[in-house]
Amino acid sequence: MKKRTVLAVLLIFGFVAYCGVISLSDTLTVIPLLDTPRNRAYYEALLSAIDNGESSVKVLMATAEFYPDYPQGLQRRIYGALDRAADRGVDVSIILDASEWSEEITAENRETASHLRELGLDVKFDDPEVTTHAKLVVVDESVTLLGSSNWNYPTYADTYQSDLMIRSRKVGEYYADFFDSLWRGEPFSEIALPDLKNGRAVAPLVSFGESRTYFTAAKQLLGGAKESIGLVLFKLTQYPRFPDSLSNQLLDEVVEAVKRGVEVRIVLDVNTWSEKSNEENRKTALWLLGQGVESVRFDSLEHTTHSKLLVVDGKTVLTGSTNWSYYSLARNTEVDILVKDSPRVAEVYRSHFEDLWAKAKTPTREELSGQLW
Repeated sequence: MKKRTVLAVLLIFGFVAYCGVISLSDTLTVIPLLDTPRNRAYYEALLSAIDNGESSVKVLMATAEFYPDYPQGLQRRIYGALDRAADRGVDVSIILDASEWSEEITAENRETASHLRELGLDVKFDDPEVTTHAKLVVVDESVTLLGSSNWNYPTYADTYQSDLMIRSRKVGEYYADFFDSLWRGEPFSEIALPDLKNGRAVAPLVSFGESRTYFTAAKQLLGGAKESIGLVLFKLTQYPRFPDSLSNQLLDEVVEAVKRGVEVRIVLDVNTWSEKSNEENRKTALWLLGQGVESVRFDSLEHTTHSKLLVVDGKTVLTGSTNWSYYSLARNTEVDILVKDSPRVAEVYRSHFEDLWAKAKTPTREELSGQLW
């Protein structure tokens, strides 16, 4: 079996002509895609990437809804773009989640798969014993979109999301290689994460089975933080009965960072549709408060903050699909990316964090102990 390792791409800084696109080298460009309600940066970039595809489009998606009553809706434009790509000879391959943890999502994905197959597209489902929580699209093995955005209407209309698009042959081939292993049902070698202590790097991360590169990267970044940590999560869970859980280990690093004088600020989601998630976030925030981590805020009930974003020392970004919970960190198939020591990239995500922080509310201890507003 061929050994696959996470590649580290050295960065050479320099802006291209227009704001939002950051050229890190002659062969690697990062385009931050940070959605706010009614601002569909990811959606528009996705459509453009598919429409410009020439050889292949590979999709690994946790949730893809169909909406049969809205044939002219936003979601149909994506499926139409995939259909047009296939018509012009592009190889379109799609893997959707069919895990046992959410019958509703599995049913929605099966309905979407039926529609896509009617269009003549190749669609497979993952292993039902594994939850695919990744949101990954690779076009021509050179353009990669990943982050927190599922394919459904709320993603494009009512949520805050953290995504990015990378133009890089090496990065695209890496993620495409991972996708192909899932498509063929073949094992993907355990991943060796590069040393993150020194040097600028872009490291594509895939977590699956026993390989947990997101956790390894996040733990190293938190432990090495010197000035600031900005964290945005849809779900953050502390497990009192399982002190060695991966989520608890990351939370312990956050506490240690505060003790050594690092400014730590955290934005969590509270919503009207998942009381379980609300309760987990509330209990974790209360635990953090007891550990001396006081700067924890919650977004408003009006919108869902679905981002999974870590910004360290204003120059390093870790983002993707991974929440800080047991299944996400230890069991799910997740896709993330690390852009290290790149202040120009990090500034875009730091600004997004500041916007979320300014809109969020700090709960009282009484609110954390009971029902969030």
